[in-house]
Amino acid sequence: MCEFVYSNGRKCRLKPLEGSKYCPLHVPYDEGERIAGDEIRNIKEETFRRRIREGQTYYEGVYLYSATVEDLKAAKPLVFKNSHVRELIVINPDLPSITLYGTTVERLIIVGGVVNTIFIKNSRVFGLSLVNVNFRESLHIRDSTVRYLMITGVQYRGEREKEAETGSEEEYGERGPIKGKLEISNLREVRRIGINSDYPLVRRILQENNLKGIRRRSVRVGQLVMRNVEFDTAPRFRRQVRVSVSDFSGILTMENMDIFGHVEISNSRIRLPEFVHVRIRSNLAIRSSHLHSDRVWNMTVLPNLPLELTVEGFMIIENCTFSTPGMEELFYRLARTSWEKSGDFERADQYYYLEMLARRKVKTLVKRKGVRRIAQLVELGFEWLFADVICKYGTDWKRPILIWLIAVNVIFPVLFYATHSVSGVGGTIKNLLEAEYFSVVTATTLGYGDYHPVGIGRVFASIEALFGMFMWAVFLTVFARKYMR
Repeated sequence: MCEFVYSNGRKCRLKPLEGSKYCPLHVPYDEGERIAGDEIRNIKEETFRRRIREGQTYYEGVYLYSATVEDLKAAKPLVFKNSHVRELIVINPDLPSITLYGTTVERLIIVGGVVNTIFIKNSRVFGLSLVNVNFRESLHIRDSTVRYLMITGVQYRGEREKEAETGSEEEYGERGPIKGKLEISNLREVRRIGINSDYPLVRRILQENNLKGIRRRSVRVGQLVMRNVEFDTAPRFRRQVRVSVSDFSGILTMENMDIFGHVEISNSRIRLPEFVHVRIRSNLAIRSSHLHSDRVWNMTVLPNLPLELTVEGFMIIENCTFSTPGMEELFYRLARTSWEKSGDFERADQYYYLEMLARRKVKTLVKRKGVRRIAQLVELGFEWLFADVICKYGTDWKRPILIWLIAVNVIFPVLFYATHSVSGVGGTIKNLLEAEYFSVVTATTLGYGDYHPVGIGRVFASIEALFGMFMWAVFLTVFARKYMR
């Protein structure tokens, strides 16, 4: 019998390899190669396949070069404990659990199938890939060393949230346990975390195993938690994307992370985003995504977000939608301040304008009655006309000039000419050129005296004089803000 002793005190019952005291599964790499040479690879693979066919799902202390488990359906979990595996591929499993504990794996790939849980702890994995895996309960990857963690098309297929049960926390307004959690915590030496990232390894594995029915799909989980993840601080990784989240739907929580590189979120539907003690050493980009919050999140998480999230580079927000204007205002403010710190005021002004639009939306949500409601509508209308339409909240100096030229050279001259409300030495004006001359003189408040308004023209002239002074003041203010700071 094999001399390997399991953690429960029992010995392995397999026949030892000739020339060794261990069976083919438990014989170490160097000893097996010394005894059987390169043939040890085939011996180990054949022994492993035979044990899988016989229904064994618990493997402790084994040494495998390449192990493929395909279409395995069992009532017991697939467990690798204190083992060493160069490459482990699990295809279309139907298992209660896949567990790795204290195991070293160079490449772990799980494709398709349905599992209740995946649990990886105290292990060392160079590359971990989960592709189109359906799970019913939760996924936990914790307390391990993982260099590359790639999760593609993973979806929660368990029970959805139910009504609060009697005697539960939910009855008292507390948020109960979230179903379908994907937890990534206490990892070390991480180089990249990719949620629905396209990378060459997945395409090659699908081709080698003839898995043509596997198609790209979104990642849908109850909650994605990334907590206490330590990234590789080598300089060559500092300017790369370290966390990539694409086509994701669910709650996103990031806690106690110092990310040496970029973070990118795209084409996702993020619910209740929460950043707690998160420091991003490069840029944070959020593109083509929808961010959703609720009343509790707006009251507890939103005010603390500028203190909890630190972006040392730029914050980029493009083509995003938000469920509440308060959330929209804060994210655009964070983006604006990140660009202002670098001195790029042109880009900062773009986010400032979006921030002010969101702030105006916040004001519309304040419901008032009676006279206060009328005053509120007048204030919002005034802000829209004079702050937004005329100069985009002080970010566009060209718009005041264009509006001034159109009003003074087209609109007011037509009004003066059509109403015959301007008179001079030779009587009323007879053509548009004279009307335009009077309009320019009035808008610039020169007042030569050769023409003067009569009748309704006095009203038009008064309005134009006030308009001209206001527009020049706006232009000078916006121009100075744009080019003299």
